[in-house]
Amino acid sequence: MGGIQKTKKKLYTVIYALFCCTASLTLDASAQVVINEVMARPADGPEWVELYNRSSDAIHLSGWTLSDLRTTGQFKAGAIIDGGGYVIVAEDVDAVGLQYPGLNVPVLSLTRWPRLNNGGDGLILRDATATLVDSIFYPAQTTAISLERIDLTVAGDQNNWLDSQDPRGATPGTANSVQFNDDIAELSVAVAPNPFVDQVAITYRVPSPRLHANLWVFDRTGRRVASLLKSVESGSQRVVNWDGSNDNGQILKPGIYVIYLEVGTPEGKLFRARKPVVLARGISQ
Repeated sequence: MGGIQKTKKKLYTVIYALFCCTASLTLDASAQVVINEVMARPADGPEWVELYNRSSDAIHLSGWTLSDLRTTGQFKAGAIIDGGGYVIVAEDVDAVGLQYPGLNVPVLSLTRWPRLNNGGDGLILRDATATLVDSIFYPAQTTAISLERIDLTVAGDQNNWLDSQDPRGATPGTANSVQFNDDIAELSVAVAPNPFVDQVAITYRVPSPRLHANLWVFDRTGRRVASLLKSVESGSQRVVNWDGSNDNGQILKPGIYVIYLEVGTPEGKLFRARKPVVLARGISQ
């Protein structure tokens, strides 16, 4: 079994290398539509692919194609993606609407659906002249979690993708939960509301597209009372909610606590930050 897995891994590596080679040779530097998110292994719902238009102008998708390693599907007449907008591409348009109530972006179908393999597959987006616009190769996928693009400006990089960190497991029609913003100059941590009674939102931003994060809560004596993230791979920003409980699920006493964030990049660079927060539950108003 181990030999089979190693062979499959080598095969995926070769296929991905071919994808990258093709992209570097033929990708139009001015291409503005990118493959932005892929839901290849939904737990209960349809497969789908999200496209994003980086330009400010609407782009007609009629005659464009989306392919995997076996099947090519063509966008139908009238398909369009607005400037700065998203579209979802799926085999079952109605099922996407049911899966994500309130979705406010177009959901498009193709003449044929390139079924997304759970164990890894490739996706190629071409315009109406058959010119390569974007391509990715994704590895085996986790159930009910989409694969999101980190940096919208980077093409043909397998390391430019991470599992969604959104509580829903995906971010269809909105900015990716792991999206890197190059305007982040330094590490920042914010908590709101502060003081809090039922729940506090801890938001961090860090100037790196990929990182491993530890997020802990300490009491006033320096004792760690809760571990909110443990070496979790995430994007350059994330929101974590804390309800004031410890690792055993017990609600802590009211008082001052310290949120401690430690994140490290693949290159070994560390960022650390602390933020005090007041748990006011049980305190008379």
